[in-house]
Amino acid sequence: MARPSKLAIHPNNMVLTALRESSEPMTAYGLLKKLEPFGVKSVPIIYRALDYLEQRGEIHKIKELAAYIACGCDSSHSHSEHNLSLLTICKKCKSVDELHDHKIIEHILGLRKMNITIPENSLIELPIICDNCILC
Repeated sequence: MARPSKLAIHPNNMVLTALRESSEPMTAYGLLKKLEPFGVKSVPIIYRALDYLEQRGEIHKIKELAAYIACGCDSSHSHSEHNLSLLTICKKCKSVDELHDHKIIEHILGLRKMNITIPENSLIELPIICDNCILC
């Protein structure tokens, strides 16, 4: 049985809030550093929260960066309706955006007609060069 936590706020809520407030993807150790002042003392607490939030579809794990971002979907649909997420990741500045273009997503999901299996809650990471980096 898990021992009771002395934290005033549940770690899942702290991690989700930190990711929502961040302007860039965060690693587990970056989250730990940010949440230490609030009583979070070990990275396993962070990883448990990340696993829970990822399973619920509230955050995305970016393999390319070994970091996490909050799901950028709006409140008009639930996270459980999320079949596919498409993230663009700038190869230069590492900025990440979640695309919400339903035509693109429907086209990708249409690959199922060609007997291509796309698992539920898939995440596609698309490397790009963002407009800011092109202008530099």
